[in-house]
Amino acid sequence: MKKYISSLMDYSIYIGEKFGDIFLNEKETACAILIDHKKKKTTLGSLIRDIKFACCVSGLKNAYKVVKKEKITHETLPKNIDFIQLWFLGVDVLQQGKGKGTDFLQELIEYYKGKKEAIVLETSTVKNIQFYEKNGFEIYCVNKEDFGFDFYFFIYRY
Repeated sequence: MKKYISSLMDYSIYIGEKFGDIFLNEKETACAILIDHKKKKTTLGSLIRDIKFACCVSGLKNAYKVVKKEKITHETLPKNIDFIQLWFLGVDVLQQGKGKGTDFLQELIEYYKGKKEAIVLETSTVKNIQFYEKNGFEIYCVNKEDFGFDFYFFIYRY
């Protein structure tokens, strides 16, 4: 499991550095990876990294699920607006429930104000719904058919 998490984070950091932004809060207890789809282009390097991810991190059995999720997500993302996708948001377990995630998310919202028209994200974690709604995000789509669970798409509009 530790190797899986390490490989997943290596892949995620690569994607964030190449196609978006990576943020840490001052005390390094919260982090975020955001992806700018205008920057995300398929290159030989990104293709190799994606194949490595599919084979080594998610496993060949799950590669189809990963590709399917990415395809559905891409099709569901807003069209005709300039947005940034909040790909990962994490807070140290010992700091959760203390407002650190809210403070950090508000900093991200402020950072992209005037730079983007919206921030989008998706989640299947039910307990996250209230958190994002409390922070001004709205559900714009719920996929109930493709995953065996509800998959929520959120948007924060400036």
